[in-house]
Amino acid sequence: MPAPLVPDAQLRVVGLTPTPQRRAVLALLIGRSRPLTAQEVHAELNHSVQHIGLTTVYRALHNLADAGLLHTFELDGQRAYRHCDTAPHQHLICTRCDTVTECPPDIVTSWLTELHQHTGFTPRPDRLDVKGICAACAST
Repeated sequence: MPAPLVPDAQLRVVGLTPTPQRRAVLALLIGRSRPLTAQEVHAELNHSVQHIGLTTVYRALHNLADAGLLHTFELDGQRAYRHCDTAPHQHLICTRCDTVTECPPDIVTSWLTELHQHTGFTPRPDRLDVKGICAACAST
């Protein structure tokens, strides 16, 4: 598996200029399993790294999502963002702790093939979100 690209390289690959604001937002979200809202991103950046306006955070999040570097999720009625690989993949979303895990592609491919064989439906596997309870929450 190739090493993950640093924020500047990821931004350039998708055609975005690596501005300080985009770098800061992307760096904050890389490696997180739980999506963050714009307000959470704004608060964390202002407490830890730099002062950045909420409007700028929204703009950066929208640019990164439009470019495919972030996926959006609905959490408690708010849009939240999570860094994701640009390749097609699926998400397992815990409805208790909001953790998002990427599903192993071979499992999904097998399931979608079986779905097609039984129904004739041809699914588009570029994004599939499955909600449920993660193992950690199920054991508590």
